[in-house]
Amino acid sequence: MCETEEQIKSYEADVAKVDSMFPGAKFVVAIGLEELDEVVTNAKSIVIKNTYNCYCYDNFKKPTDYFVITGEKMTNKFIISKLIEGGLELDCNHCFLEGFNRYPKNSECQFEICTGS
Repeated sequence: MCETEEQIKSYEADVAKVDSMFPGAKFVVAIGLEELDEVVTNAKSIVIKNTYNCYCYDNFKKPTDYFVITGEKMTNKFIISKLIEGGLELDCNHCFLEGFNRYPKNSECQFEICTGS
């Protein structure tokens, strides 16, 4: 699909807005502006797991991180803000936070960070 200059500018403006919402993030938020207010789960307390099992850590093993997040409305924006407060760093080629996967798939309170490069 060919994008017009106007579409590209709109996309770039949205990316800039998302970046400005999360100052101090040690990763790139790759969740669209329109998805930030989506509720991830109705649970009031969740655990987010971040494993370091990509090829970037083949020569340097890093232990899994767990983040416990508590709140009334678990939106993407709220969870990301809490992960930043908790010190999440994606310091490899996979620095784009793309979302949260239920782990296991039927869980309402356990999630794994989905990253990309």
